[in-house]
Amino acid sequence: MVALELAIGDVRAERRRSRWLYALAALPPIVGIVTALLALEPHGHWVEHLSSMGFKSTQLAVLLTLLALLGWRTLSAPLAVALAVIGAGIVLQVFGDAQVAGAIWRTTGDPGFGSGYAAGHDNSGLGDLIVVLGGFGFAIIAGLSRRVRAWQAICAAVLVIVPPPFLWPAAGVLLLLLHAVASGSGFARHSAARPMQ
Repeated sequence: MVALELAIGDVRAERRRSRWLYALAALPPIVGIVTALLALEPHGHWVEHLSSMGFKSTQLAVLLTLLALLGWRTLSAPLAVALAVIGAGIVLQVFGDAQVAGAIWRTTGDPGFGSGYAAGHDNSGLGDLIVVLGGFGFAIIAGLSRRVRAWQAICAAVLVIVPPPFLWPAAGVLLLLLHAVASGSGFARHSAARPMQ
């Protein structure tokens, strides 16, 4: 009886710990806001790009943390490739935002003519496209291979574009990874067969 009570207590404690993992989703926006608040004066359009750098680099760090908690071996090769594509896209976004912020900060006149302004926007835009393609790929592969339920894959695909990737890249993929780690499912295949009633 005592062993059963201890086991139940362990399960409850594990559930409480796994719920805290969902707080990781709040880190990117928090870092983005703090980065904007700590930015040097004068504030302007460059702070948006600086904040975006903090937000997106934190998003990448959270995705990598979840991947480490999940264990990369639990992913199929196509899912790992999709995550690598997303990571490359986010790195390109951060690089582009850094170029734009550097071109705008403390410039006089039209910042559109600053060195790196146009190239930074181009790099960031290309990163947005790569993140969207990788995010859709991840959601589709996870759904078709039955690593997640169909409704989860559909929600993840929608969340790839609903918060636009230039604001919050790969939000749907983040939620799929969070669920896989917190629930302990680890992207195990789901049976297509329904249980008998």
